[in-house]
Amino acid sequence: MTTAKQARLAIAMSVMVMGLLFVQPRLACARQGSTSRQDNATPMVESVSDTLAFISWTTRNPGGTILHYGVVHYGKNPNHLDLTAESPTRINLTHPEMIFRVRMHDLEPGTRYYYKVSSKQADGVSDPATSGVSQFTTRPSDWLTANK
Repeated sequence: MTTAKQARLAIAMSVMVMGLLFVQPRLACARQGSTSRQDNATPMVESVSDTLAFISWTTRNPGGTILHYGVVHYGKNPNHLDLTAESPTRINLTHPEMIFRVRMHDLEPGTRYYYKVSSKQADGVSDPATSGVSQFTTRPSDWLTANK
């Protein structure tokens, strides 16, 4: 019985090691490949209210760490995007694209905001896809009663 358990353990460990040997190079290649190409992210405003907005965008799968963060830099001046919103998401290495979605909260009603998007890996390494500066305007605080 002890020999059979040892044999099963040896097989299980061999399978695990072989899996690591095949997965690690793939991750390394994905990370190396992502730094050489310059992707562009095209964000869109999914929804906006008086104090809240959701921004989303799709990029090529950046590879690297499984956990990534969508990042939105925003502000009231297009040359001074001093506020940041981040949202975690996990990548699927078998999918060619990745969707990011970030929630911006505590916005001022009836205010024009400028923003740009990017993403980063869990270890802080920036992904290559970024966007130019875009804009949206939050609804006025009385927009529900004004539309009745």
